[in-house]
Amino acid sequence: MSPIPRICALAALVVLTGCGSSVADADSPDPRRTTAAASTSPFCAAAQANLQAIRPLNGLVARGQVPPDELAETVAVVRRAGSDMALTAPADIRDDVERTVQALDLQLDALVASGGDASALTRDPQLTARLNSPEFAGAGERVRTYVERTCNAGVTTRR
Repeated sequence: MSPIPRICALAALVVLTGCGSSVADADSPDPRRTTAAASTSPFCAAAQANLQAIRPLNGLVARGQVPPDELAETVAVVRRAGSDMALTAPADIRDDVERTVQALDLQLDALVASGGDASALTRDPQLTARLNSPEFAGAGERVRTYVERTCNAGVTTRR
């Protein structure tokens, strides 16, 4: 998995869009879809805000040559969104959300240290091993499943 989709997968938790699509694709309306009301729990709102915070970061990183101030500002927004998810997580998923946010923070640290170079996420074998560990991978999968089941049940349907 390349670094940008990995950021999207761990951080955005595939809340409403699949990773690997371009930011433009994710923001474009699909005429074959209808939208129903999503859960309005604080956690679901935080998960949605997290997804929205990740999109600009993915765009910056894909663009390359990220101005340091723009990177720092965007990373700060993503960190706040992740923190909000952890603070609002229901008890039954809180440990997994915290672990997923920890994985996000590790990736953000590497991005900031490298000036926004996404390849830094794969150059550090210790970081790669930690992010791919059963602990982090399992937590990310459980959070994705929870969000899809609880927050997105019936949200997006194809016509």
